[in-house]
Amino acid sequence: MQSESSANSAGVDAAGQNRKDADDGRPLVVALIGLPGSGKSIAARALQDQLGLRRVCRDMIRHAMFPKCSYSFAEKRAAFRAMLLAVEINCMLGQSSVIDGVTFSRHRDLQRVDAAIRRYGFLPVPIYLDCPPDVARARIADDVAHNRHLARDRTPAIVSEVMMRFDAPPPNALVINSDIPAADLCRLVVQAVSDVRASLRAMS
Repeated sequence: MQSESSANSAGVDAAGQNRKDADDGRPLVVALIGLPGSGKSIAARALQDQLGLRRVCRDMIRHAMFPKCSYSFAEKRAAFRAMLLAVEINCMLGQSSVIDGVTFSRHRDLQRVDAAIRRYGFLPVPIYLDCPPDVARARIADDVAHNRHLARDRTPAIVSEVMMRFDAPPPNALVINSDIPAADLCRLVVQAVSDVRASLRAMS
């Protein structure tokens, strides 16, 4: 695996930092909602690469904070708080973000994001990636077989665990079927966020 930059190891992807920020009008924070294996990381990287959003990944943050992680609740909460801080710093800098590595299975986690960003006038954009559980499990099994993911507790069984506590997506969430090829998923997510930006420009 290639070594990450210091920014990447902290969970804030800086690939687009040196290019002009793509925001037109009101900046935003995209929260990708979905089961493990639903394609959140693929979509987040597409938003980073194509629209210049800063990707803030809780899995990368947790790995940096706890290299010998036991995946306890305390470690996960600490990483979530650090992720919120990174998003808030992006807001202070006027930079849009996309949050990766969080299922947002509980409404309260989305509410914590909203509370952190609204004081800066940023628009929260929840996007639910709707993926059949069997597809999510198969994707995770393939990731495990090829050692593609940082989180060692990410196994096919985690899909059922998350489903048991998964709240219905909020009414304002954009819903995208993620049981499609990765390139198609990226295209749909990028288009959805581009459409939100266009509507904001039209209102300003």
